[in-house]
Amino acid sequence: MNINIWFLPIAISFGTAFIHLIIKKAGRNVRKWVSLAGAFAVLFSCLYSMHINYNVLSSGEILGLLFATLISFIGLFSISFSQWYNPEASFVYDGLLFLFLGGMLGVVLVHSLIALYIYWEIMTVASFFLVLFSDTDEARDASLKYIIMTGAGSIFLIFGILGIWLLEENILWKHIFFFCVLVGTGIKAGIFPLHTWLPDAHPAAPTPVSSMLSGVMIKTGIYTLIRFYFVIFKPSWSIGWETIMMVLGILTLLGGVFLALIQHDIKRLLAYHSISQIGYIFLGIACGTTIGLAGALYHTINHAIFKSLLFLGAGVLIKTNSSRNLEDYGGLARKLPLTFGVMMVAALSISGIPPFNGFVSKWIIYQALLTKNNGISTFAFIAALLGSVLTLASFVKVLNDSFMGVRKKDISAEHIEVSPFMNIPLVLLAAGCLLFGIFPGFVTERFLFPSIGEYVLLNIELIKMASYYGWLAISILAVIFITGMKWIKRARKTDTFFGGEILSAEATAFDGTHFYGTVKDITPLKKFYTAESRGVMDIYQIALMALPKTGMLFINLAVKAVESLYVKGSSFLNYWVDRLKLLQNGLLAKYLIWFFAGTIIIMEVIRR
Repeated sequence: MNINIWFLPIAISFGTAFIHLIIKKAGRNVRKWVSLAGAFAVLFSCLYSMHINYNVLSSGEILGLLFATLISFIGLFSISFSQWYNPEASFVYDGLLFLFLGGMLGVVLVHSLIALYIYWEIMTVASFFLVLFSDTDEARDASLKYIIMTGAGSIFLIFGILGIWLLEENILWKHIFFFCVLVGTGIKAGIFPLHTWLPDAHPAAPTPVSSMLSGVMIKTGIYTLIRFYFVIFKPSWSIGWETIMMVLGILTLLGGVFLALIQHDIKRLLAYHSISQIGYIFLGIACGTTIGLAGALYHTINHAIFKSLLFLGAGVLIKTNSSRNLEDYGGLARKLPLTFGVMMVAALSISGIPPFNGFVSKWIIYQALLTKNNGISTFAFIAALLGSVLTLASFVKVLNDSFMGVRKKDISAEHIEVSPFMNIPLVLLAAGCLLFGIFPGFVTERFLFPSIGEYVLLNIELIKMASYYGWLAISILAVIFITGMKWIKRARKTDTFFGGEILSAEATAFDGTHFYGTVKDITPLKKFYTAESRGVMDIYQIALMALPKTGMLFINLAVKAVESLYVKGSSFLNYWVDRLKLLQNGLLAKYLIWFFAGTIIIMEVIRR
């Protein structure tokens, strides 16, 4: 393996960040091309490293390079989008993007666990400043919550890393260290109930940063967990932990999608869907089988593609409307046809509709759960199916409220979809959603199986058949739509007539945001939403409320300990002082005896 080529992506990322620091006085136009050149160089170095080293790499190294290539692709698209979305961004923003990119690449490319932890911290610090970058009250609160929670996760992770050498000493220590690794990686990945930083940090960060946070940063937690679970601890080493991981996957999947259903803020909605999709990945890992790992890795790749696309598409809506609230959108399909098209592709992908990529990876995870064939895996399979249905329902709301219906206010969108820095990333990511769904065999044979180190028996033919018929159905619908446009134009348009009254289009428009809000009133879910609104499920808020009481407890214990030490210590000293007073009785004869005795002892010691 060529080590110099292997670490070239990290060096280029940090080097580009340093260049931005040097040319900080250069104009935005210069820094724009430096950023794009750096992002292309990072991607090219990853692809070149894969080309040079592929045949001599171990399965673990191929896995790291696969993640690095994924990170570099999403990094390039997000950095390109930034040139349109943040045209006035400073050199600090550009430098932090590449520092963030280099940290993520370091996590997945290094061979040392201590080096992994160092890059983990670089990634965390860079992303903290990117979340804080807008310097609003929301950003300050979100970044503080993010750094505290991920900082706590880092402490757990380093404790787990340092305990690797003690795994075989005692089974109790093995359980403790696995718990530490699970918490450390789970916070970064957004596993329930350690997810609460994510819905705050994603909306607060600039949209291209949100794309990188959701698309690839949370995957570094998944990557690290996979390396620990499948390489160091080995799958199924503990039936109890396997069950716990499966339960966490179910809770993450369902909790995320139920909370996404009721959101009004489009970025917060997408953040909760990131949590939900991580639940699918976690279920694949929890199976502890090669087919489960294949499904988890495939869904990791697919989630990076369609979730980055969704965040970038949301960025167009936010830029157009100057709002993140779905209620301020509506009727944008004609004004933003490209954004409408790519977001529809991404919505179908995340919902698991064939022939798009989300269907393929979810199907493999379904196979893994059914192959596991126990009670908890069967329940997880049902939960996964329900999650896909609710995801589709959620994105029906997003597409309806954003692109259908009636506009609330007039906007000018003539010059929105003209920048190649915006259009090219959107189109390529949408193409990725299709290609990874149409050619599952190529992805599994060329990338997934080598990174697993084993050929996995998958029902690829059924996936291909479903993708084929799904693609055929979409093609037929497209032909019907195109040929039917001339008939639609001839249709007579009239006002809505209801109960003897003519209603305006605004009055009859479907408002999905409020309609889906009625979910909160469903009896089984009411307690769940009430608990969430009160912060009962927010571990960060619970810790903040518990901190003063915990502090007072320790203060009281410390005060009592000091008082006890003082009382007992003074009694001890008083006792011996009273005894020593016997030597100080004021009689000269006794003093002379002590003097001569001491002199004799000293002389005897010197003589010897």
